[in-house]
Amino acid sequence: MTNDRRKSQRIAVTMTVDLMLASESGETFAGPVKVELNTLSLHGGSVVLPSMQANGMHFFYGYNDREGCCMMLHFEDDSGRNYTISCRPAWFDKELDESPVYYKLGFEFLKAEDRDKIKLLDRIARGKPKKTLFEVLGDLFTSR
Repeated sequence: MTNDRRKSQRIAVTMTVDLMLASESGETFAGPVKVELNTLSLHGGSVVLPSMQANGMHFFYGYNDREGCCMMLHFEDDSGRNYTISCRPAWFDKELDESPVYYKLGFEFLKAEDRDKIKLLDRIARGKPKKTLFEVLGDLFTSR
């Protein structure tokens, strides 16, 4: 029996996002690479990718080896606005029993101030409609 250490339940989703390793100042070290968002929660998630390397850098080890490096998830909303969320790799696994072979990479979100972007990503990935005015007003009153 495994010990599940997740802070919140992850939900299965399907959405294409860009994954990259970059500095906080915007210098890109690896990627962007199109990956499939596989699971998502308020604290993290996982992606499926064809290779763990881009531009000669490993997404898991490169993050840990380069100071100031951050893993970034980049996505668009329905109106074409771009968003980037900072995260760190937590684990990876190679799926050998599948053809073609692919990798799963788990990640944790880094910044509390990204909460609204994470909720937006969740809404888009689950295919939920945009919030109504009453839902937005309800959120304002319940967040206090």
